[in-house]
Amino acid sequence: MFVKILKHFSYFLLVLKCLLFSFQAANSEGILVHFPEELKMIEFDKHLLPRFKFKTQIAIKNSDEEDSHDVLIGIIEKGQPIFSDLNGFLYRLEIITLDEDKRKKAEKFMTWLTSPSGIAVIEDFSIDDTPIFKGIKHQKEEKIVMNFAGNITSGLSLSQVHCKRCHVVDNNAFAGIDSSPSFHALRSIKNWEEKFRAFWTVSPHLSVISITDIYEAGSSRSPVTMVPIELNLSEVEDILAYVASIKPKELGEAITSW
Repeated sequence: MFVKILKHFSYFLLVLKCLLFSFQAANSEGILVHFPEELKMIEFDKHLLPRFKFKTQIAIKNSDEEDSHDVLIGIIEKGQPIFSDLNGFLYRLEIITLDEDKRKKAEKFMTWLTSPSGIAVIEDFSIDDTPIFKGIKHQKEEKIVMNFAGNITSGLSLSQVHCKRCHVVDNNAFAGIDSSPSFHALRSIKNWEEKFRAFWTVSPHLSVISITDIYEAGSSRSPVTMVPIELNLSEVEDILAYVASIKPKELGEAITSW
């Protein structure tokens, strides 16, 4: 009788040990990150991942399999921006895994990458003493709701008539010229409202656009070389209201010219 009880107890301990081992293994399971080839060629992954593991003690490895990873980093459409390169290309991080535990670890990785310590690691990476990447700090900003008195429909129409010769102003990506940024890109500028309120005061608009009762384009030194545009302040407000309704286009670097 005693022997049977001992056998059952030993079996129970064995099962308990196996369950405990499985739980510990699952709990210590890390996450797999897939990097694009251009980052692996310069061994950026070997620079980044060990430092995150050292900081958080979370196991994290590079995945060479395109269809077997928890996190994807690359020049992709989805995900959170984390850094840009010297050419202004924006790299994002997208969490792929649906496993709750892995997602939490992946979110910690994403948070670290946009924290001061993570950004310092990103920007510390260099080739021949030249920094390659620029980190992107994410912080919660208070949203300011701006109301514009102009008419959005009128603003769209005015933009299509007058601004479309140089800029993409709507969903027609084939309009405008390559050297002029789209309205969607200009909308991403932090002080876009200030710039659009006075767009007619900067070159090349200065020589083309007249504002009724305020400013007349062209002079003897700078004659009008394009078909002139005449607007009034009410129409400027309409254009401003339309631009305010546009979804900003996320860019790797700021627009510096019109």
